Amino acid sequence: MVASIEKGKVRGYDEVRDIDGGSYFFQYAIKKQGEKYVAYFFCVLESKMDVFEDYATEELSEFSSVEEAFDYFRLKNVDVGRFSSMKGVLPF
Repeated sequence: MVASIEKGKVRGYDEVRDIDGGSYFFQYAIKKQGEKYVAYFFCVLESKMDVFEDYATEELSEFSSVEEAFDYFRLKNVDVGRFSSMKGVLPF
């Protein structure tokens, strides 16, 4: 997976988590752009998907190494071992 990221490929995954009785859609991704690694984090209550602009949390963060980006995801309880190629509309 790291070799693909180093070549500029987008890697990530999405999932639905139940939190406090609500179902939340999460999407995580990483991509190398130039010498930086860009981490993408998105979260929204599934019932608010149609108006996600008002309710979603969306973050783009830059890191100087892939390990720093992975540490960022781990702090958010993201399983970086699940990162793989993404289908459909990519976050980047």
